[in-house]
Amino acid sequence: METKNLQKIRIFCWRLGHNILPTYEKISSIRNGFNSSCPRCGQDKETLIHAMKDCPMARAVLVYGGFKNKLIDGYYSWCINWIEDVVRELDKKAISNFITVLWNIWNSRNNRIFWGTEEEAKVTWERAVSLSHDFRIFNLLESTIMEKVWRKPL
Repeated sequence: METKNLQKIRIFCWRLGHNILPTYEKISSIRNGFNSSCPRCGQDKETLIHAMKDCPMARAVLVYGGFKNKLIDGYYSWCINWIEDVVRELDKKAISNFITVLWNIWNSRNNRIFWGTEEEAKVTWERAVSLSHDFRIFNLLESTIMEKVWRKPL
């Protein structure tokens, strides 16, 4: 299934699906003595599923956006399994928006780690919505421009 999305979000999605984002658990498996606890909540190891869904900060963003069903409450040991279940439930546009939300959750996590700033769930959610909306408008304009291509007269 081909969805139009920003290239950096598509790359993020690929990394998410292949479990190669640098979570604290992954870094601690490579570097001895590195603390694998979640830098945002400190409650569990920061696995990918924890960072995207189970961390209270990530969960707050998803709940703010209306994800209050079995998909957010279910137990998943791998992030890809959770995403596959979500994809089965959503339409193409909603999937694109969902991945954009996950990308913004990851960016919010990175802002906490690198800049020491923790933003509210509402801010993260609204940034994702704005990005999805802006990119959708860009795609609409791009397709309109592409339709106005010179054609050889009969």
